[in-house]
Amino acid sequence: ALFSILPSEVVLCWYDGQSSSDDGQSLKVNIPHSGALVAPLGSSVSFPCLVSRSSTPSTSSAPAVPRVKWTVVSDGVETQILVVKGQRVKVSEAYQGRAALLNYTSSPDDLSLWLGDLRSSDSGYYRCEVQQGLEDASDLIQLKVKGVVFHYRDALGRYAFSYHQAQMACEAIGAEIATPDQLLAAYYNGYEQCDAGWLADQSVRYPIQFPREGCYGDMEGQPGVRNYGTVNPADLYDVYCYVEAINGEVFHDSVPQQLSFHGAQSYCRAAGAELATTAQLYLAWSEGLDRCSPGWLSDGSVRYPITAPRERCGGPQAGVKTLYRFSNQTGFPEPSSLHDVYCFKGAYFVLQKCIVYNAELKLHIRNTWICM
Repeated sequence: ALFSILPSEVVLCWYDGQSSSDDGQSLKVNIPHSGALVAPLGSSVSFPCLVSRSSTPSTSSAPAVPRVKWTVVSDGVETQILVVKGQRVKVSEAYQGRAALLNYTSSPDDLSLWLGDLRSSDSGYYRCEVQQGLEDASDLIQLKVKGVVFHYRDALGRYAFSYHQAQMACEAIGAEIATPDQLLAAYYNGYEQCDAGWLADQSVRYPIQFPREGCYGDMEGQPGVRNYGTVNPADLYDVYCYVEAINGEVFHDSVPQQLSFHGAQSYCRAAGAELATTAQLYLAWSEGLDRCSPGWLSDGSVRYPITAPRERCGGPQAGVKTLYRFSNQTGFPEPSSLHDVYCFKGAYFVLQKCIVYNAELKLHIRNTWICM
């Protein structure tokens, strides 16, 4: 389905009482980067920011000590990251250990910000602001953190993958095995799963927000990522997979008579598509797809994405919901059972559809084709 043909970029403006480009203003703040920064979950990023004066301040009095501030706007809320005055740097509690100015000590005109252990919630608009005396100047840059971590279980049952089988299982559904940093970043954004799973470093871990019997692991009574350490690669566990991008779109069709697994495969092929993979559905969910209709995926599983939780659609938690064959949450549904379907179309088809759609509406949006 085509949801929007308008650009997805949002322009945020602040009014500071004066603009950094006003005539006569000597203080300039510049972020020398065009477009948004895109970074993977769990990685780090550097935001460049330089300050300069276009004229030499009067020597009749000592210049005021500049005040530097980095903030971020996400979901309409502005949050302070750090403030610097002179050599004093104050990092907000929420950013302790993962935010710092890269070069400020050696080069006070370089206000570049480093931000590590990136989480999905770090996506937003970052503002570099300098106040000196009566002058105030700032610049803005957008960050998009991409990627989603998800738990994956074999169709046959719980804890069925060796380490190498776990790697192949993630690859088979269009993903890769997650790293410990990626799982930790997902945990800090609220991810919880009481199932031990392989990670890329051959460790076995699982994230717990609400400790309870059976989910204590090595941290009884405390929230956190449970860690079994490096494990024999022949041992059997589930796996945590990671997907960062898909070159196309996932779409859901509600079929009146519903379809078997083989019928779903044929249905997608007839639409010029293919059954979506589990990884593709998780990424579409992380980018806002919400459907309260279980549908077939390419691995024979039946799932549906929920971003706005409601009781009739899997309970109070957002996430990709899975239909299991057995009450202990194991086994994919019988291939003959009837469900809706999630299909995937590659980027070329999506672009062509956008061009045709825009042409029909006689709209001309040069180089901007937004489809979902």
